Amino acid sequence: MANARRTPERTSPLYLWLAALLRDQIEAGHLSAHGPVPSERVLSERYEVSRMTARHALETLTLEGYLYRHPRRGTFVAEPRLRFSVGSFTRNMTAADRAPGTEVLSAATVDPDPVAAELLGVPVGGRVHVLQRLRTAKGEPIALENIQLSAARFPDLLEHDLAGSLWALLRSRYDVDPAKADARVVAVTLDHFEAEALGVRAGSPAIVLTRTVFDAEGGVVELARDVYRGDRTEFEVSAPVEGVQP
Repeated sequence: MANARRTPERTSPLYLWLAALLRDQIEAGHLSAHGPVPSERVLSERYEVSRMTARHALETLTLEGYLYRHPRRGTFVAEPRLRFSVGSFTRNMTAADRAPGTEVLSAATVDPDPVAAELLGVPVGGRVHVLQRLRTAKGEPIALENIQLSAARFPDLLEHDLAGSLWALLRSRYDVDPAKADARVVAVTLDHFEAEALGVRAGSPAIVLTRTVFDAEGGVVELARDVYRGDRTEFEVSAPVEGVQP
């Protein structure tokens, strides 16, 4: 078959080889979401490795978010990660038929720090709106958004419904069209507050997306720091290839 996956070459350390083999089976759909994973004993016998190797492979895939453990029932395949591009959470989840949701955790108008004031073009004595929102997909917590916008540019923003698409509100109410986003992505672990809000354990892996969003004229619309669950999300990046050939 043209689309058949090649079995990964058996290499050392063996637990990484076994983890790669199981990962390929999950991504190919041969192991279904929420279905059981073969036990350590079965994996040991099937692939002629020690039970310690099998255990290490399962632990690796659990840390990567491919598997999850039930204290009494065993180890199961996790749901596929939600796929994002840098842009609107609402648009990304709507396109994936995942019913986006929003809970506004806090909204206030405060004095900005000097860096935020300069980037947002806030005049001396001006203020910024600071929003923190929990974003969900089909009711499942996925991301924490921390957003700053100029209070002078969007004076009555906090009087509106902030539980929908913020970008749609900026377009309809203020005639501001977010047109471009520069972003930086880093891997972190969640602190206690972030973990509790996202429904996972403190220290769990996360992806932090720091965004600067521009309008069509090049002005900065918002600054944001979005914290995504590392076990449920992945990001797609498309860019031109530059420089020498690899």
